[in-house]
Amino acid sequence: MLMVLGAGAAMAQKYVPWTDLRPQKTVFLYANDDKAALAAIDDPVVAKDVECLGLSIKEECGITNPECMEGDLGQIREINGTSRFDLYFPENPNGLMVVICPGGGYRVVCTYGEGLYVAEWMLKRGITVAIAKHRMPNGHWTVPLDDIQEIFYYCRKHAAEWNVKKIGVMGFSAGGHLAASASTLYVDNFTRPDFSILYYPVITFDKEKYVEHGSRANLIGSEEYWAARRGMTADEYIDRQEAYEFLKEHYSLENCVNKNTPPAFLVLGQNDHTVLPVNSILYYEKLLENGVRSELHIFEQGSHGFCFFPEGKPDFLPADVRSAINGSLERWLKQME
Repeated sequence: MLMVLGAGAAMAQKYVPWTDLRPQKTVFLYANDDKAALAAIDDPVVAKDVECLGLSIKEECGITNPECMEGDLGQIREINGTSRFDLYFPENPNGLMVVICPGGGYRVVCTYGEGLYVAEWMLKRGITVAIAKHRMPNGHWTVPLDDIQEIFYYCRKHAAEWNVKKIGVMGFSAGGHLAASASTLYVDNFTRPDFSILYYPVITFDKEKYVEHGSRANLIGSEEYWAARRGMTADEYIDRQEAYEFLKEHYSLENCVNKNTPPAFLVLGQNDHTVLPVNSILYYEKLLENGVRSELHIFEQGSHGFCFFPEGKPDFLPADVRSAINGSLERWLKQME
């Protein structure tokens, strides 16, 4: 199809990535018209081949502002009806595919360092990639996972033609929470990932000492929102508080691990003061308790958000640490084939 870029996408050209790599296909989940969908996005990374699935939205997220890109890491915010995913196909597929969930505190998706540059690394190793540019929850907690599960349905349907045998999920920070949600709150064998890769993930919502409050507030609502009485009766207010406690426990993903949770690779820095390392440790301990094969790598160097960068570009990690992380991930992925 002919790609038509709207005014928003033209403005985003100041945030172009450090790579010429572009997806072979962009799939819009809920849009019906490709030209209208392309005109509504603020994203220079889009394929010439566009498909609109026109799916029914299970729950609205209440966002009415237009999508916009706000930074050099490709941070896209206000994603709603433009929810989509970009597909990248390697020349020599090895049978693995990864659905990537970029981070951004459930407020934005950081589509370059935690998306596009990851795809570039994966493609060199024969791995097919889908980068999710999912709806922002805006306090509607089912919305992001709904989008990821729709992506899994589509990818499972096309796996044979793409020479894909296993589909895993990868997430960073709040995207790691989403990837871990996909790994523990799946609804069937189609939406269950075959493996998961979690970079400095948000995990717990109910252990206050370790909570990343921004991600929790953006996904399920703030403390202030849930504490407001709004003229409720005492019983109604008690019910509201119980609902909030349930959501905090439900989305504390260490509580959701069982023997059927897919294998996981976790990596983070010990001096991460944004998402405390205990988050990953809690998840890893539950994986061990349930006999799920997994690896946990905690590096002395590397705080929050070290993501991926193209070779030769400024990096948030020393070269030897980056090499160690990438080498461990590459070895582990070979075990998943």
